[in-house]
Amino acid sequence: MIRCPQCNYLESRTSSTPLEHLKLPLWVFSYLLIESIELFPLGLSASAICRKLSVSKNTGTLLKRRLQIFCSDLIPLIKEEMVKDLKKAWKGKNLPESGDLKDSIEGLPVIHTDTLALFSASQRANGYRKRFKHKGQTASIYLTDSVAEEKGKYQIGTLVHTLAIKGGPVILSSVPDQKQKTLQPLFDFLPEDVPLFADEGIPWMERYNKNFRSINHSKRAKDTKRNVWGRNRWSENGIHTQVAEGTQRSIKYSFLASYSYIRPENSILYLNEYSALKGIRVYGLERLVGKKKLGLLRNVGKGYVEKDSLAHPRF
Repeated sequence: MIRCPQCNYLESRTSSTPLEHLKLPLWVFSYLLIESIELFPLGLSASAICRKLSVSKNTGTLLKRRLQIFCSDLIPLIKEEMVKDLKKAWKGKNLPESGDLKDSIEGLPVIHTDTLALFSASQRANGYRKRFKHKGQTASIYLTDSVAEEKGKYQIGTLVHTLAIKGGPVILSSVPDQKQKTLQPLFDFLPEDVPLFADEGIPWMERYNKNFRSINHSKRAKDTKRNVWGRNRWSENGIHTQVAEGTQRSIKYSFLASYSYIRPENSILYLNEYSALKGIRVYGLERLVGKKKLGLLRNVGKGYVEKDSLAHPRF
């Protein structure tokens, strides 16, 4: 408990935090946080929590949710540090309009973006029917209308949008599709005209970012008799998305190994947990949480009238 120095109002230290009304000792949550950081990139599932702490299934699930909410609160702080690093590195600098970019980006943070289909629906799950309503990656996470009506669920997989920096933080988002109106708000927190590498999935970004560069993964070879695909379809003139693709490979492996499957409605919690643990590895917990100033105590100073005994009821 903590006491207000002005009105002597007592309040719990965990009030207005993800640990509010937690009936277990606080060291339990600290242990789970440290264990999650050490296990990263693997995740700490609710079943693993039950085994480590010898608690019930409901308690393990509750602790997992509290950990995910705590990690979700760190995402805005990670974005702030990410923006500071980008502004400091690229202040007054721009990429050359043409030519090799290797010398221009050497040692500087560059954002790589890509999209991943996580836990996609197989053709067997779709009743051995082909998907005509959706195309590309979006088709793999949805069921056809007839099968969805029969099973009572429409989305079975998760589409993950990735923003990654080499040796830096990762921002993951769960998206329903790859349309511009869906993906464009995910870039709003970034500085203006920050260098951004992607594939040809977001061609509209050229209108908003002059330092945007894309690579054609479907580039064909000049000599089609020997090779079908071009050798420079993954990297050309220093432009590539290998940081995002490597992150997505790690995500796919860790999620399959740790959880086997997650529901689409809970996907953002798991993705925020992954992003936050990665941010803690990069920046450190003290740098992220230490700058978060404690505001006024909840219910203290709001509607308070001097010498009014009803300002803070004791029941």
